[in-house]
Amino acid sequence: MIPDYGSRLAHMVGSAGERKVYEALRHGLPSGFVVLHSVSWIARAPGDHAQDGEADFLLVHPRLGLLVIEVKGGGIAYDGDTGEWTSQDREGRVNPIKNPFDQAKNAKHQILALLRKQPDWDKLVRGPVCVGHAVWFPDLVSPDALIGPDRPREIILTLAHLPREHVEGAIRRAWDFAGARSEVRCEPGAHGVALVEKTFARSFAVLPTAAARISDEEQKRIELTQAQFHLLKWLGSRRRVGIAGGAGTGKTLLALEKAHELARNGFRTLLLVFNNALGDHLAAVVDPALPVTTGSFHSFCGRLFEQYPGDYLERAQREHPGQSGSDLWNIQFPAALCHLLEEHEVKFDAIIVDEAQDFADEFWFPLQCMMTDPEKTPLYLFYDRNQQIYRKTQNFPIGPADEFSLTENCRNTAQIHSVVRPLFIGGELNAPAIEGVPVAWHEAEGSAEQIKQIKALVTRLITQDGIRPQDIVVLFVRHEFYPVFFKKIEAEKMANGLRFVKNTQPADKEIRVLTAGRFKGLEAPIVIVWGLREISVEDSRMELYVALSRPKNELHMVGSGGDLKTIREYLQNAAQSANLSSGRTEPQATASAAT
Repeated sequence: MIPDYGSRLAHMVGSAGERKVYEALRHGLPSGFVVLHSVSWIARAPGDHAQDGEADFLLVHPRLGLLVIEVKGGGIAYDGDTGEWTSQDREGRVNPIKNPFDQAKNAKHQILALLRKQPDWDKLVRGPVCVGHAVWFPDLVSPDALIGPDRPREIILTLAHLPREHVEGAIRRAWDFAGARSEVRCEPGAHGVALVEKTFARSFAVLPTAAARISDEEQKRIELTQAQFHLLKWLGSRRRVGIAGGAGTGKTLLALEKAHELARNGFRTLLLVFNNALGDHLAAVVDPALPVTTGSFHSFCGRLFEQYPGDYLERAQREHPGQSGSDLWNIQFPAALCHLLEEHEVKFDAIIVDEAQDFADEFWFPLQCMMTDPEKTPLYLFYDRNQQIYRKTQNFPIGPADEFSLTENCRNTAQIHSVVRPLFIGGELNAPAIEGVPVAWHEAEGSAEQIKQIKALVTRLITQDGIRPQDIVVLFVRHEFYPVFFKKIEAEKMANGLRFVKNTQPADKEIRVLTAGRFKGLEAPIVIVWGLREISVEDSRMELYVALSRPKNELHMVGSGGDLKTIREYLQNAAQSANLSSGRTEPQATASAAT
């Protein structure tokens, strides 16, 4: 029985007559008979227009062929003078109906025509198949009044044929009348029956593409982020503020919007970050008509060194000989900037710093030197100490009383948040209202198999789910393995001109493969986390936190079974220890004074 309604029959089938026939066929026919209920189609009719068709029941048997049954409940009348058919229900209401015999006859011809159009029909069925029709009147006792030249007794079934012991005999008589036993008829066989099922009762599930789901989630995310912007009004009268927040709480968006707001009010505004990739992103999205200078701290220094040529960096290197490779960026660059500021006036009416946790203590003095008023120039610092993967700032130029917290995750989905939250230490970080899809864990042993998994995943996302290549980022956690592994994946051949690159600003057919540190401060709809080889979560917690918190919509983890198990067990234990099963703390104000 297709569909097999079971106990839902009364709810699913509104016609009492069809319910009676359905039950009769269910209990009265042996195995081998396939019964399809309520078959419908749209076919091209003569005259080049579409024509709807339907059959109450379509029976298929591997030897007998096809049989269409039309059901008419209630009383039936036919007017020979006018050719009109009517039915009468239990309340005595009379309704005009179509000729049920013509309905069944037309349906069988249309069904056969549709089957012949199927590419496999002629291969599976190599001759004419018996296709009969019958009409079942489950509320009539006798067929005698209905019999006529186009209405032979053999194709009329009534109340008398509903008992299970009479069903098969009545059905076989109708089939025999149509010629089922004729030697010129071809049996459809099991494959033919399967093709009928596939044509008229094929099960399917068409899910919304990831691209459509991501679009819907992005609209919700915009609404959540807009709710964070009320903090800007709250900041209006405060000139020195430190704003802490976990990954995804909207720090960068708020920093950019605050820079625009100050600039619109006539403030020459400096908006700095630590990460070059984030600095490039901000430079691309900042309003060019406003007096906002933006970029990473070091790119900003480099532009000043070009604008005001001098030996500032050489002097700084003589005064502060490097003890390590990072001293150039953390000590010598800010010292060189101080030398430049001693000779040239570079002033700003407001300074905003995102990623402030990565600014070395040596950065703050030259920034303060660029303030038009050391006491009154607005200074806003946005930071997340869980992302201190470069240099630990010990002292912000902000007092504890002026530090405030963002607690709402506006970037990730709740599913992604559930794996990010156990890596977050200190303060609150509440789950977003966007549920999203579960985090996907792809086990593969060895870099070759992992690259194969990544290629297959990227191909599916682009070709089946409608995702743009530039919306997918592969992030490497263990950066020491990145150069070797990137060469391997870069060498892979991809269809349709797709390729893996290490550019932070990709072209149309490029998929970025970057370290987590290089992508810090940025986000993407879909992130594939890789490079987890022999990972120690304790040692790589910040890098893992950064990587897992970058995706807005989908997070995929690719690694060996052992490495993925290590991460999942750590996350589970950390969540249990912190009682984070719900992923959400008690609701708090968006901005609350730190204590």
